Amino acid sequence: MAGRYWHRPLAQMMQWRGKHKAVRMGGGQLRKVMGQFKDTPTTIYDRQVKATHYSWAPWVAAGQMLMFINFADFYYRHSTEKNEETGEYTIAPLWKRLGIAGISLVAGVSIGGGLLHFVSRSVRSMQVEGKMVVLETFRMTGRGTRKAKYPIGQMFSRDKLVTGVGDKGVSKGGSPQYSIYVKGGSYAYIMNRDGKFMDPHVFDTLFYRASVF
Repeated sequence: MAGRYWHRPLAQMMQWRGKHKAVRMGGGQLRKVMGQFKDTPTTIYDRQVKATHYSWAPWVAAGQMLMFINFADFYYRHSTEKNEETGEYTIAPLWKRLGIAGISLVAGVSIGGGLLHFVSRSVRSMQVEGKMVVLETFRMTGRGTRKAKYPIGQMFSRDKLVTGVGDKGVSKGGSPQYSIYVKGGSYAYIMNRDGKFMDPHVFDTLFYRASVF
């Protein structure tokens, strides 16, 4: 992945007091961090996977949708109910067959669509160019990537990247995901905590916000 790495003085400046003790960043420290970025792209996150990492996703999504479509069709055509008076089985009422079939179709589309949406919001890499952030995300098709550019000040996360847990100090029990938002956006971009962060402390300095107005 293209991009330069942090200079040693910056890494020393951002060291914790102790192995996993958080440092509170003031405005002066933030300006110092921002001063390290030039127009040359600086890679601050790299998932370290191929652009085709999610090539399987469209097939799984299509399989899920097809399974629920087949179930809906089968239920609509063959669902029966037992007549308590005669003991005979007759075709289920139309409203019931349509209702169950409709729920099945919605479930299939939601699961398959949700998977593809997750892929499209997953970040492969993040670079900083001056005061801008360049996000490289996976395409919904699972083939290739696309890029989006935002001002650093427009991006934020309500979760701290640094947790003090794990070898890198960024692990989080229950989920390997780290979410970062764009102000005004409806959905988060998703990063994997197992990826390579150039300096997690600097990452929190740039993006962590306890509250966003």
